[in-house]
Amino acid sequence: MSEKIKKLFASIIIVLFFPNLTATADERSDYDFPEQQRQSTRGLDDSYGSFMGDKLTRAREKVRMLDDVYKTFIVLITAEYVDDPSVLPAATLTKRVFESMSRKGWNKARLLDATGTPFNPDNNPRDKFERDAIKAMISGESYFEKVEKVDGKDSLRAATSVRAVMKGCIYCHPDKKVGDLLGAISYSIRIN
Repeated sequence: MSEKIKKLFASIIIVLFFPNLTATADERSDYDFPEQQRQSTRGLDDSYGSFMGDKLTRAREKVRMLDDVYKTFIVLITAEYVDDPSVLPAATLTKRVFESMSRKGWNKARLLDATGTPFNPDNNPRDKFERDAIKAMISGESYFEKVEKVDGKDSLRAATSVRAVMKGCIYCHPDKKVGDLLGAISYSIRIN
């Protein structure tokens, strides 16, 4: 394993276990769940009442944690890829991490394209939730959620925007500039 990959994994471990010691890629994080998004989800909270309240809150916290870890990973690997093109691109490695997490039963996540011209057609939205999430992201939202049945279980489906947060993102997305919307990460978290 190359020295750069070892450093990358060490950085991920630091992010997981010592989150207050790391700097984020963008201090104005798109996934800080600003008050506007919190207000838009209050109606959802009310409709599920006390039955789902605590479970839904825990699921939302899990989405926030995963989103921070995954996006930190994407930024770190993008920086490595730009310096050393022999490292796999961020999207490829991220998908492998998502698949591994899903196989282990932890959560389901996938990348969604918002540009209309995905590198991989598998990144196109697959269902109504994903299409609605991308519409919300294109409209300027940074977070979108619904509670739905997935495999017969109540699940929080959430999506967070993915933007070009650094010049390295432009390496694979040359028609974009820093700040532009690239897509979203879609999450499915069981509410138990």
